[in-house]
Amino acid sequence: MLLLIPTILGLTIFMFILIDSVPKGILASPYINPHSSVPVKIQIQNALKILGLNYPPPIAYLFYLDRLVHGDLGLMSMPGYPNSVSAAILDALPNTIQLTIFASIVSIAIAIPLGTYIGARPNSVADQAGRIFTLTGYAIPAFWLALLLQLGLGKGTISGNPFGFFPISGSFTASLIPYPPPSWFVGGYTEPTHLVIFDSLIHGDFPLFVDSLEHIVLPTLTLTYVLLAGILRFIRAGMVDASNQEYVKTARSKGVPEKQVIKKHIRKNAMIPAVTVMGLLIAGLLGGVVLTETVFQYPGMGYLTTQGILYYQVWLVMGGALVFGLILVLTNLIVDVVYAMTDPRIRY
Repeated sequence: MLLLIPTILGLTIFMFILIDSVPKGILASPYINPHSSVPVKIQIQNALKILGLNYPPPIAYLFYLDRLVHGDLGLMSMPGYPNSVSAAILDALPNTIQLTIFASIVSIAIAIPLGTYIGARPNSVADQAGRIFTLTGYAIPAFWLALLLQLGLGKGTISGNPFGFFPISGSFTASLIPYPPPSWFVGGYTEPTHLVIFDSLIHGDFPLFVDSLEHIVLPTLTLTYVLLAGILRFIRAGMVDASNQEYVKTARSKGVPEKQVIKKHIRKNAMIPAVTVMGLLIAGLLGGVVLTETVFQYPGMGYLTTQGILYYQVWLVMGGALVFGLILVLTNLIVDVVYAMTDPRIRY
């Protein structure tokens, strides 16, 4: 946990170096009011003074760090979004977390029993099929798989599939929101969690709840397939390695039933390295989320950051990259803690 401090500081220094390399006029542009009577040059100078960017880099970094501590990630100007980068990220981040959680739960729920089954039967037909499955999962890019799922399972005029089952864009169908919208639907987002699935259930809007579940199916399938391939491969490798250990041979020689050997001796020890891999792969989902959310136009952090790139919103792109980095750092901490809980030898 103490290592978090220099790690996060190093992350902020790296982000500041990127920001400092951008022309100052571009950084100040979101702070300029085109309708003001004050000349643009004066507004740019005032903005740079507020941001602390007219000082030498070490002093400017302290100003940047102070703004981060107070939750100020800068300003942006994109239609349909708030002016504050922090507010836009807070609106979009829950959707990304929701998508990651759904994909992680489905992946782990499938990977553990399936990895146990094929790992206990090395070089069998099931094992060979599992290898092919994991190789294709590694090989297919997330955005390409998302497009294939849209064409194969999506419904709507864009997919051109009259037999599709699931929506291919957005997080819900806008026509289901009455006019005027209910009190818990504020500024295009739902309250209190900003997650349509849970908020619609909380407020008893079951048609919207079912519709939002349908919207998340295809993005979840895309991320699940990519994540499942990595987890399955490591669980299978751990099972094969643990099967050759002396304690497993001893248990079998004592006449312990094979199911008990697999459950209590092989799988438990095979999961120790797999836990680390799961955490890193889940954190690595953020890269896939950017592509997946963009293809499905799912209103999460990935889609927001992509829009920021297209609209040249420097503060938004930098803020999104910083948030992604912080999530990765915190995920690594959680992985270390879970690893120590899984393997008591780490604590001694």
